[in-house]
Amino acid sequence: MPLLEVIYARAEPLPVERRRAFVREAEEIFRAVLGTPPGRLRLAFYSLEPEESLSLLDEGPSETYAGQQSS
Repeated sequence: MPLLEVIYARAEPLPVERRRAFVREAEEIFRAVLGTPPGRLRLAFYSLEPEESLSLLDEGPSETYAGQQSS
């Protein structure tokens, strides 16, 4: 049974309508490409807080690591 994990970083939750549309498209792709029967694909949506991803780079000066000196 195939499992597809979807990890997204957004300030707000992903609307259920968008998740449903994604599931429909993913099921069709897995059926067409891998021959996965309908209902066999498992999906898991995970929300990643923006401050836990690349948006960390948008915040300004970063902290230095222990042992490093800033110049």
